[in-house]
Amino acid sequence: MIEIPLENLPNQVFSILLDDARFEFRINTLDNGACVVSIARDGVDLIRSVRTLPFRPLLPYGALEGDTGNFLFETSGGDYPTYTEFGLTQRLIYASAAELGEIRNGG
Repeated sequence: MIEIPLENLPNQVFSILLDDARFEFRINTLDNGACVVSIARDGVDLIRSVRTLPFRPLLPYGALEGDTGNFLFETSGGDYPTYTEFGLTQRLIYASAAELGEIRNGG
């Protein structure tokens, strides 16, 4: 698994190369403090403005993973992700397709 560095900014856009695919992220903070995320892979939108939840895959369907992996927010105490805690008590994690296969098969 790979930790993807995030900044303590309420709104951020970045891209990262993982498993030969370029992922583009847009993380925004709403007025109520909730974070939403949009993810594109190689220029194709996968999700748009989806609420972030702790320890839940950001790509909600395995079909969206394709040959790559998925992402989740690890948080302290199951708190909802919030930009003020990025890199402190919360982190964005990428699990490759192989790692997801092991997890799903109980390994």
